[in-house]
This record gives sequence, structure tokens and C-alpha cells, in this order.
Amino acid sequence: MKARARLSRRVAPVMLFPAAAGFLCAGGHYWTGLACLFLACLFARRLFAFQSRAIKDVRRFIDAIRFSEFNVSFRGCDGKGVVDELAPDMEEALERFSARLRKMEADRNFHDALLNRVDAGIIVVERSGTIPWINKSALDVFGKPCPRHLDDLKSVSPELPPALADLLPGETRIIRLERDARPCQLAVTAMLFMVEGRELKLISMKNVQEILEENESDAWKRLTRVLTHEIMNSLAPVISLSETFASRDDENREMMHDAMMAIHRRSKGLVDFVHNYKRLTSVPLPLPTTFPVAPWLEEIGRLLDASGHAFSSAVRPAGMLLEADRALMSQVLINLIKNARESIPPSRQPRVEVEVSLDEYRRPVITVSDNGEGILPDVLDKIFVPFFTTKPNGSGIGLTICRQIISLHGGRLSVHSAPDKGARFTIKL
Repeated sequence: MKARARLSRRVAPVMLFPAAAGFLCAGGHYWTGLACLFLACLFARRLFAFQSRAIKDVRRFIDAIRFSEFNVSFRGCDGKGVVDELAPDMEEALERFSARLRKMEADRNFHDALLNRVDAGIIVVERSGTIPWINKSALDVFGKPCPRHLDDLKSVSPELPPALADLLPGETRIIRLERDARPCQLAVTAMLFMVEGRELKLISMKNVQEILEENESDAWKRLTRVLTHEIMNSLAPVISLSETFASRDDENREMMHDAMMAIHRRSKGLVDFVHNYKRLTSVPLPLPTTFPVAPWLEEIGRLLDASGHAFSSAVRPAGMLLEADRALMSQVLINLIKNARESIPPSRQPRVEVEVSLDEYRRPVITVSDNGEGILPDVLDKIFVPFFTTKPNGSGIGLTICRQIISLHGGRLSVHSAPDKGARFTIKL
């Protein structure tokens, strides 16, 4: 109310005195009319000065926000421009704005510190290739000052900028570098997000060289144990029988025949083992072609119907095409379907379902599920280990070869199962 009263006291004379001057001049009182007109000009000047001071104080308020200068005070402005009614509100607005900026700055510093402490490298890239943000771990990997553009990484490796630029959301790619005369393998993934209408790509990278070397060492140890176990199991009875008959003088043809057959069986088992190992280490490289999925599944269905391994299939979308090595993918799918059928006990009504679809990134996903008894938890993490099998006559290399074939296609084969709830194998290409 004070603001309105103060404004009214300044506006009213400016309106009344010109009207009075006109009325007096019309009645012949020219000098009095001129005096009223002079007073009108005086009050107009005061109104203009009041308005100028108000604009000046509002500008101070705007500049305080623009330049983040929040120690501005509007107290004591009564009668000078901004009235005392608005001064507390303006100061409170500045204080709230200052508090919000301080919180945003604290949050930004916290997230910067947090992201600079993680051991994974993180880069934010704009569509133009500009790098607005990069964390310390990524700088340590590249071993150079902060890059401002992907092209700045050519000095690290000429293949690095195009590899990061072409990385698709959700894709995982291994990039090999050499830093300080040591090999470095980066597992790189990407995701897209929008900030203020700008599309940004967040790229995370993890140096997996030490993990790969450790896994390679563990793989060699497991392989050595498997080879030693199989070879010793085959050679021990052969050596024992040979020593036994070498020390005997009698010639029992029947016992000799049985011994020779035992030696033959163990020798053949050892040969079969070596043959399976050779198959495991000589999976051919894929020769991808593009082919329709539905006719491919129908062809596999006709092959398996004759052996009693029927299955149902679904393709979404119906006219979907697959780019892969058709023969190798058929080998994988046939193996998975046979395993699924053989896992279902006769007491249940067998049901094996194959579904081919696209994920959210338009990449092919193939699932093979069954209604069998499922896979026990202590077996689930071993089914892809070479020569591990739960079948009486199994070789233990089928699923291992399947995973190798999918890996050579740049994909991943995984399994999900629970006891008495069947199993589901998923292929993501």
C-alpha cells in the first residue's frame, strides 16, 4: 500500500496541475496558469527522477543475478527509488538464488570428485566430436594433456578417434593400445543422453589387460588340469596292464584278449579326447551373409523333426533378416535345441521354444527356452567349461564351441535357469 500511495503522490500533481493551468488560462488568469504549468513540470521532473532511481535499483538487482554478486543490499531505499516493501523480497530472492547456486556448485564438485576417483575412464563427446568433459582415469589411460576434440587422440592411436566416434549405444568394443611399451586393452561402452537439447555420448572405458592376463593364466591352469586328468586316466590302466602281463610267464589267451581290449578302449578314449580338443581349438572364422530368419528356422525344424527334436518358433518382426554365418549359426541352434529336448524328462510334455527378435538397439536376439527341470546352481557356472558334462556319453565341448562361435560373431551367449523352471539360453549378436 505504501508503494501505491507514494506513486500516487507523484503522479497526481503531474495530472492535476496541467488541467488547472488549462482551466485558468481559459478564464484569463494567464500568470496563475503559467505558475500551475511550472509546478506540473517540477512534479514531472520529480516523477522522472523517482522512476530513474527505481530503474537503477532494478538494474542493480538484475546485475546481481547476472554476475552472481549476492552481497547487494536494498535496505534504506525508502523514498529514493525502490520502496521498502520490495527491498526485503528482492534481498530474499537473491539469497535463495545464491543458496541454490551454492548447492549446485557443491553437487558439481562432488560429482566431479566422485567421477575422477573411479578407476574407469569416462569421456563426454558431442556430435561434432568436441570433448566437453573427461575424467582423470581417461587422461591417465591416454597419457596426454586434456584433449578438446576426438581428433586430439590421434597421437595416442590413429584408430582411436574413429573407433570412439562409431561406437553405438550399448555396444561393447575392445580397443588395443600400447602405452609405455606395454599392451593395453580397453573395454569401451557408450550411451546417449540429452542436455539442453544437445545430444551427448558418454563413453566409459576400462583397462582389462590385467584381467585378461589373469583369466588367461587361469584358463591355462584349468586346461592343464583337464589334460593331465584325462591323459593320466587313460595311460594309468594301460601301463598297469602292460606291466602285469610283462611279468607273467603263462599264456592265457582269454586274459590276454581282455587286456588288449581294455588297452584298446582306453587308447581310443584318449584319441577321442584329443580329437575333441582339436575341434575345440579349430573353430572356423565366420563368413557372414544376410539371410531371412523364418526360412532358416523352418529348415532347422525339418532337420530336427526326423530325430524327434521338434520345437516351436516365433520371429518378430516377421520379415527379419540376420547377418551371420548361416552354417555356424545353424550348428549353434541345433546344439541348443537338442540339449533343451534332452533335458526334459519323459514325464513332462516337452516344450522347446525358439524366439528371434530385436532389442532396443535393433540388434538380433535369439532365445531357446524349455520346460525341463532346469540347471542346478552348482552346475550353471560350469556348463561352458571345456569337457565338463552331466551326460553319461557327453563330450563336454558342445556348449563351449557354441559360445566360441557366438564370440567370433561379436556376440554373447548366456544362460538363465532355476531348478524345476526350465532353462533359457540367450544369444545377443
